[in-house]
Amino acid sequence: MVRFTPIEPLATSLEDAVVRARRRRISDLDAIAAASHDPDTLRWLDDTPTDLKARAAGMTRVEEAWRSGHAAPLVIADPATDDPVGLINLQFRSDDVATLAYSVFPARRGHGIAPHAVRLVAGWAFRDLGLTELLLETDEANAASIRVAEKCQFQRIGSRTALNSEGDEYTRLVFATWWRLGCAGDDAGPRGGASGDVVE
Repeated sequence: MVRFTPIEPLATSLEDAVVRARRRRISDLDAIAAASHDPDTLRWLDDTPTDLKARAAGMTRVEEAWRSGHAAPLVIADPATDDPVGLINLQFRSDDVATLAYSVFPARRGHGIAPHAVRLVAGWAFRDLGLTELLLETDEANAASIRVAEKCQFQRIGSRTALNSEGDEYTRLVFATWWRLGCAGDDAGPRGGASGDVVE
């Protein structure tokens, strides 16, 4: 599942008073690798911790994701220092639909970072990329992700049973948001909501 329309990489960062969303850089890789070993991150995202080999190939994968139309991987950064504090990623299912996933690094959790980042990236996705729907799937036990969904007025549209890396079954909740038809301008925004597995 990819986007066939080319993705124009962010020319400038997306920013509000709390967070900045920008393209990933080589200088971000150490912080990303460190966060990948966090127990809560591993629990909810079910990812393999980043090793030296994966770190070396990190930027190659990021650039290929943009070129191929598969994804738009971004960093959530502190707007004052530009230091990375989390990740947010659009994973395209088609030209019109993407899944939004995100995670906040351990030291910055509990400060309301995730909802701000989600709103910024969702607005960009609808306004500049022409998406009409954003989706999320999250573990039903991931209270932080559900809390972000509620803050951003996400709409739950269903659930499904999935298998984790150990082969155990668990339930994933599915949320969605859609662009408000006929709405234009910088104050336009999504109705409903979208996110991904998150440690807030």
